[in-house]
Amino acid sequence: MKDGLKLYAIDADDLTVMSAALEGAITSPGEISYSSKSRQLTLTASRVRWENDADPSKGGSRIRCGVLITDVIAIRAKSIPQDNPTMGMELLSIQPDLQDDGIATLTIHFAGDKALSLEVECINAALTDVGEAWDTEKIPTHNLED
Repeated sequence: MKDGLKLYAIDADDLTVMSAALEGAITSPGEISYSSKSRQLTLTASRVRWENDADPSKGGSRIRCGVLITDVIAIRAKSIPQDNPTMGMELLSIQPDLQDDGIATLTIHFAGDKALSLEVECINAALTDVGEAWDTEKIPTHNLED
């Protein structure tokens, strides 16, 4: 695939760019995996191709992507049901909270007040698009006047 994104985040600024690329991505609990042995979280999703779609009111496109976050020390979930692996969840943002000791907390926010909080030794994340994009009219919009 020639026009897919490949992003790497090693600091808060990089993570802000990755978060913007993932805004509105659709995933489910079954597409999120954490390995304490390898200390990594993987997530697959169908993300909006914001970088290619200038006017979301006219529709846009989505593409499958994989996200890998490494150096994870601990993980906490808020309101994410483990008994419903196919429940759709819309990713809103990834926010870093940097500590003085170099440790960071990365919070992945989902619609409906759902979240994953990852305690990481350092910011080390990658996003890679896979497959071909498809057209869709289902593009999230946000009322910015509230």
